[in-house]
Amino acid sequence: MPLNKIKYSFLFVVTAFIIKAQDDAKNVHYGNDYYYNGNSPKSTELYREALKVNPNNQKAHFNLGNSLYKTALQIKASKENFIQGGKKVTPDSLGNLVLDEAAQSFAQVANTISDKDTLHRSWHNIGNCYLQKKDWQQAIDAYKKSLKYNPKDEETRYNLAYALKHKPKEDKKGGGGQNQKQESKPQPKNEMSKDQAEQLLKALMRDEKKLQDKRKQKQEDAGKTTVDKDW
Repeated sequence: MPLNKIKYSFLFVVTAFIIKAQDDAKNVHYGNDYYYNGNSPKSTELYREALKVNPNNQKAHFNLGNSLYKTALQIKASKENFIQGGKKVTPDSLGNLVLDEAAQSFAQVANTISDKDTLHRSWHNIGNCYLQKKDWQQAIDAYKKSLKYNPKDEETRYNLAYALKHKPKEDKKGGGGQNQKQESKPQPKNEMSKDQAEQLLKALMRDEKKLQDKRKQKQEDAGKTTVDKDW
């Protein structure tokens, strides 16, 4: 093969890679704009598009976790049930499914990145997802991992203390405490979460204004549990 054709072929591959990388970064950039303007369902869509282009984009995974978390809180605050497969789905149940996916997005980063600050923020946000589900033990475990990478973060320490305070005490009588604890633990529905959450998030995108109008502005004792550990 002539040398000029080898160069041309190499140039074509490099150019295609650059274009692909630009599409990847563009989706993350526009996703961030929608996120900070309050349209988390649309930002979720764009982060997903970025990950289709580059599944290894850890910033897209992290930001997707943030947008899913925010959307989950919006869903939980709404009063109307959702219809999925002809069945009613309560806002709390659907919100928990989206929180599961958000935790998975943060875990993807935590299991890939070696930077201590990013690990701290990822595990903190995983803890927040489980805290919102009232899955106290998993929240506690995540906050402890977060503090391994930044023991001085007061927000993480506060959230850990909150989770420890609200975790039900084990019944030490009759040796039945462990079984009781396991029964009271919310059961994850990871097999359904991806399809169900994605379909209903699309519905939310079409009706974002209505959802925002119905949103309740209330805060619980854990006023510091919002995800603000940005990338």
